[in-house]
Amino acid sequence: MTRNSEEAASGLFAALAHEGRRDVLRFLRDRDYVRAGDIGTALAIGPSTLSGHLKVLRQAGLVESRRRGTEIQYRLRMSLVDEAILALMALRREQGAPGPDDPEHVSSPTDEREEPIR
Repeated sequence: MTRNSEEAASGLFAALAHEGRRDVLRFLRDRDYVRAGDIGTALAIGPSTLSGHLKVLRQAGLVESRRRGTEIQYRLRMSLVDEAILALMALRREQGAPGPDDPEHVSSPTDEREEPIR
């Protein structure tokens, strides 16, 4: 990972760290270009708080915006979400944890199962 990509990932993860911003992303997940006011209404987030969240998400590259007349509309940038997932998977590999394709990753059904309390 290059220094620039590490800085980008840092901003990305900082943006994802707040529950309110994750709520905005979940809301936008299945929608295309939603007015900021509609996001705030649906999630019960005040205009100034929402504006701050959208600014952080936009700077991290997780959402993109467009102006239509006097309103600004937002949508999720799935390519960045995919990159975040890949970055997390890379961290896992760096730690030596087996990935889904590693033979060590496969576990038997009884490996971590606890006995029921009787």
